[in-house]
Amino acid sequence: MNISADGYVVDADGNFDWSEPADDVFAYWVGVQQESALDVYGRNLWETMQYWLEPPAESSPAELEYAHAWQNTPRLVVSNTLAHVDGADLVHDVSEIPDRDGQVQIGGATLAASMLDRIDEFRPVVYPVAIGGGVPFFPSGARLDLELVETRPFESGPVLLRYARR
Repeated sequence: MNISADGYVVDADGNFDWSEPADDVFAYWVGVQQESALDVYGRNLWETMQYWLEPPAESSPAELEYAHAWQNTPRLVVSNTLAHVDGADLVHDVSEIPDRDGQVQIGGATLAASMLDRIDEFRPVVYPVAIGGGVPFFPSGARLDLELVETRPFESGPVLLRYARR
């Protein structure tokens, strides 16, 4: 996920406009999406991601490449408030998420917090901005022993910090 330098995925008002990816970061996310065997979303992020079901015709080639990869990846939405979703399968509890071979992406900080015991790797892309509050990347009180396995600075400013569980 994209996060601020002070550790938030969205600000106190729910905005994430500070994390608009430049071409170099967008290319990274295209590659990640192409490797994904399953995308799992919470309700809030799912509502945002529906944009990729039918991106505007004037989208850039990179955006269209991402949309194509995203559309070809199985998607699962975890929500106990939705009765139906278009473009994805729906489950009502994290216990219903099937085990899957390959890379599974968990999207949404609240969902990820409820699944911390099932996440082997964290890949925050840290943006050089402090937003002062909002939804944290890691839930309050979580203790995770992690090993930094990759760093990747992007020319546009953000830095990928890839951590694996110890």
